Amino acid sequence: MDTILIIICVCLTVFSALLLRRYFSLKQNIRRFADELEKLKDSDYRQPVKVTDNDKDIVDLAVKVNEHTDIQRKLCTEYEQSKKRLGTVISGISHDFRTPLTAALGYLQMIEKSGELSDKNAEYLDIVMQKNRYLKELSDEFFELTKLENGAEELHLEKVNLSNTLTAVLLEQHSWIEERGIDTEFDIEDGITADADTHFLARILNNLMSNAQKYTDDRFGVTLVSDEGRVRLCVSNTLARGVSVDTKSVFEPFYRMDSRTAEGSGLGLYVVKLLCGRMGWTVSAEINDNVFSVEICAQKGEAK
Repeated sequence: MDTILIIICVCLTVFSALLLRRYFSLKQNIRRFADELEKLKDSDYRQPVKVTDNDKDIVDLAVKVNEHTDIQRKLCTEYEQSKKRLGTVISGISHDFRTPLTAALGYLQMIEKSGELSDKNAEYLDIVMQKNRYLKELSDEFFELTKLENGAEELHLEKVNLSNTLTAVLLEQHSWIEERGIDTEFDIEDGITADADTHFLARILNNLMSNAQKYTDDRFGVTLVSDEGRVRLCVSNTLARGVSVDTKSVFEPFYRMDSRTAEGSGLGLYVVKLLCGRMGWTVSAEINDNVFSVEICAQKGEAK
């Protein structure tokens, strides 16, 4: 009887040992499998998932994951190719639009300067010229946006004096601010620098100013400060009564704060987000007490 119990105990011990070994082997393979899956997050990683265990279920799982990964990569490649083709088409159409629109605007200006129109016809001509300028603006924006989304524009970072650049841009806003009697509050620290692409920066600031010009009700503010190696630029303005803003959507393409406004394509803040992203900057928006604000944060320029 004792012999039988000893044999049973030995068998149970061996079985338990084998079971534990199998358990730890599975745990080890699961960790390796997880590490392999983590590597697949990198789009440049092309190695298939590998397993060292001969367990049929784990091997089958690895095969299915590799098949799924191959399909996803193929779909991503096709998507990027289609996106580039579409961008090329849009860019071509925009370019084809720009040429006749520019020519038409030139002829319209010649008619305007002739001074041979009646008051009514001069009014009609002014309307046509406004619509023509708007269409040209749209075609220019689509052309530039397509190049930006396709990565056709190279990034050239250099140390830029943001204080001086922003001050110059604000001086250019004087006419519409004075004409509409807008109250302003500008707080710009001197000597603030950041690493930026000057072309991208100019477009960011112009788009922010354009957005403020379209939607400012009675107050317009700009702040530029630095703190602990970070630069913060904030552009704010009051909104007209009845204008609602979805701050989660303002950086989406074709979003317009006020659909009643005839001007604007709804691409301005979308382009701001794209350009900031290219330079490693962050951008956000909020609205408090009917004051809409866009804030951009960037690393302070390194001394050279």
